[in-house]
Amino acid sequence: MSVPCDENGATGRAAGLVLAAWLGLLLVVLGMPYWLDSPTRGDDLTRDTVRLSLACYGTAAALMLRLRPGDWAARSGRGALARWCWTLAWATYLIHVSMAFHYYHHWSHAAAVAHTRQVSGVGEGIYASHLFTLAWTADVAFWWWRPRSYARRAPWVGGLLHGFMVFIIFNATVVYETGFIRWAGGLLLATLAVLWLRRRWQDHLRWAASA
Repeated sequence: MSVPCDENGATGRAAGLVLAAWLGLLLVVLGMPYWLDSPTRGDDLTRDTVRLSLACYGTAAALMLRLRPGDWAARSGRGALARWCWTLAWATYLIHVSMAFHYYHHWSHAAAVAHTRQVSGVGEGIYASHLFTLAWTADVAFWWWRPRSYARRAPWVGGLLHGFMVFIIFNATVVYETGFIRWAGGLLLATLAVLWLRRRWQDHLRWAASA
């Protein structure tokens, strides 16, 4: 089914606003440590980029929990908006990874392994982060390259991906962090859990009504 022209226009405007807002926030996040001449510039850039990524991720995940089967092809306004937020969250995450490798590990994988061992006790845990990055990248690419196939994929595939991502985010923000990021990560995941349970309950009521 084709998307009406007015919906196409509204979708384009919404995507433009989302992209403009993201670029503005990213400019603030990347520029503030320089403008303020922060003595902890590397730490600020690393932490603030992951915070922006988490905000985009939470927005995208909340939108995805509201999608119907036909929306996943990204031909509806809601589906297209969710895909854009998902993509921008991923892009911000890649910037965060670049900042971490530049300022903390000096582009040394051995240093990244040593840091992971210091934080978690298991240096090889860095490979879980690499898998996280690869899985997210593949998912974003698949959604843009083959949106109709993406919409038809088995539900367990998306469930497995998001379950793995939530596990990594929980460990990265709640288990191994302190202060603001721990509370923010916990609140984000708790909110998404409530939205997921609400969606499951609505699906159950819909199924019961049609039975």
